[in-house]
Amino acid sequence: MAKLLIVDDDDETRLWMAAALADVGHEVRTSPSGRDAVRVVSTWQPDVAILDVLMSEMDGFAVNRVLRSHGIPTIFVTVVKREAEAILQGVSGYVEKPVTAAELRAVVERVLGGATGGAILLVEDDSFLRSVYRSVLAPKFQVLEAENGRDALSMLETHPVALVITDIHMPVMNGVELVRAIRNDARTRDLPIVVQSCDTSAVRSPVWSGLHVSRVMRKEDFIGWLIGQIEEQLSTLSVKSA
Repeated sequence: MAKLLIVDDDDETRLWMAAALADVGHEVRTSPSGRDAVRVVSTWQPDVAILDVLMSEMDGFAVNRVLRSHGIPTIFVTVVKREAEAILQGVSGYVEKPVTAAELRAVVERVLGGATGGAILLVEDDSFLRSVYRSVLAPKFQVLEAENGRDALSMLETHPVALVITDIHMPVMNGVELVRAIRNDARTRDLPIVVQSCDTSAVRSPVWSGLHVSRVMRKEDFIGWLIGQIEEQLSTLSVKSA
């Protein structure tokens, strides 16, 4: 079976996770902090690392960057709702706490099996902006495109998608209608979604909190945020190849 590293600053969480994974035959080691995890992987290479996000000294995102520079796939198990950022920074699996033993084992098996989680779907009626976003994403991700919400829903019927990035004002079906449709479908209700728009009032609408989107921001802010997330991943990979 696989070698697994659990990194969490809560003693009880490390113990029960280790037991749940050891019970199905995995070799499991644990670390109480990100710094300790970095020390462990300097002499021992796990097949997958399971990380909390909220930890002192080094949070899960910082640990992820170091572990990925060693070629170690990572899974986040956390109360933090930052799945969109995790996907863009190369995290292979994401589960929100509280998590059951069955859910933990399932995500570990998916990552060990090489599951990538699917593509990133861009939903934007401006072809120039789609090309800008694609130029940032395509070097590291499979990118699908749709010009409106209706086309996006058709794409979701036939393609596995890890993250949706959508505009708000679009013909045929707008962003609010699209997100509602995604949330009303049991197959996609937990899909992470980032909303971006030039319309400041639409971005600030209270409707988004009820639709549980990962991020809502103005387009000019979104572009900088997106580039920042990708640069985090690229910097990790450049360290690995150096």
